[in-house]
Amino acid sequence: MAPIDRHCLILLDKQSAFYFLQRVKTKCKSNSESMKRFVSFLLFMALGTLTLLGQARQVTGSVVSADNGEPLPGVTVSVKGTSVGAITGSDGTYSINVPQDGEFLVFSFVGLLTPELEIANNTLIAVVMEQDLMALEAVVVTALGISREKKALGYSVTQINAEDIEQKPESDIGRVLSGKAAGVRVTATSGVSGSGTNITIRGYSSIKGNNQPLFIVDGVRF
Repeated sequence: MAPIDRHCLILLDKQSAFYFLQRVKTKCKSNSESMKRFVSFLLFMALGTLTLLGQARQVTGSVVSADNGEPLPGVTVSVKGTSVGAITGSDGTYSINVPQDGEFLVFSFVGLLTPELEIANNTLIAVVMEQDLMALEAVVVTALGISREKKALGYSVTQINAEDIEQKPESDIGRVLSGKAAGVRVTATSGVSGSGTNITIRGYSSIKGNNQPLFIVDGVRF
């Protein structure tokens, strides 16, 4: 690089890097071609860096349950109006790259309300998710303890409320179900009062095997 025979006046303030470099180029009175190329290179690099920084920014946070404050894994976090998304980990935390035009984060999970939070200038967003009582009616917990939507199941689901049971209190669970679930047949093992019952669902499925249904209560075989 050729020696610079004149001084440059550089003003340092709180202005942006791009504007600062423009001032450098303007105030430098040197006629050196090398200096011009060097300043042009700095302008190009600064513009490229600012462009990359403006394209996306990282937002992190955590999602917990409003019921017990426990972390919620598997929550879908997405930028509204885009295809950008992420899922919370086992500890309920997430990290997502928000595009420049992203304005809202949407948090969704089966059976919970779907909050939409404005991103603004925040880089850390924590969320407390509450139950959606209306949506819970469309959710079924299978025998394996897995929550699934009714429409996603390949079989029908019959629901019996506590009010239905209270109308006809019985000591035997078979008699409780009698006449309350379609396709469920309940027969007494004998004519003696208080005797056990046999339950078949949509007929017999085995000639020699056990046709009795499996009852699961709170994840435990009943």
